[in-house]
Amino acid sequence: MKLWARKTYRIGMGSLFPIIYYFTPHKYFTLLVVAYFLGIMTVIEILRRLIKGAWEVMVKHSRGILKLEEARTFVGTTSFLIAVFIIIAAFDKSIAITAIVFLTFGDAMATIVGMKIGRIRTFTGKTLEGSIAFFVTCVVLGYLLSLTPRLYLSWPLILWGAAAATVIEMLPLRLDDNFTVGIGTAIVMQIVKMI
Repeated sequence: MKLWARKTYRIGMGSLFPIIYYFTPHKYFTLLVVAYFLGIMTVIEILRRLIKGAWEVMVKHSRGILKLEEARTFVGTTSFLIAVFIIIAAFDKSIAITAIVFLTFGDAMATIVGMKIGRIRTFTGKTLEGSIAFFVTCVVLGYLLSLTPRLYLSWPLILWGAAAATVIEMLPLRLDDNFTVGIGTAIVMQIVKMI
């Protein structure tokens, strides 16, 4: 139940910014919205470190959205919002929207499939089934986004982006994959677009 609550929350939060960005002519309004949520998360990050026992209370009342094991790190939402802000600020609109969508939905599908039917473990501890679900989800969503007016996505761009997102998500990096997957995907897609 907690898994579904967390992933539903992340999909809702993760869908909000690409939708706002798509329907606004400039990135500044979207950046303001992201900054607003990031401000709220910054206050939460500070309070949970200053007030003893605050984190346990927050986790208990979050309905599965927050994780107790995030006590010593940034909350996943904070890492996600920092990544979204950087992606929107630094990359082309089509790439930014796609990278955020890949991060949001690919990660959710990888987690759900990996936990429900995952059997084969990779060298990083992730499941092969989850990684395949991540890649397929990104390719399908990339194709659907390519049909959207004003988003300019070629097949090479979609495939390289999906592959980059999947590989980065699999790697045992010290940084939170809520941060690394989106930014890494956007960098790879931007390079492919320039070639």
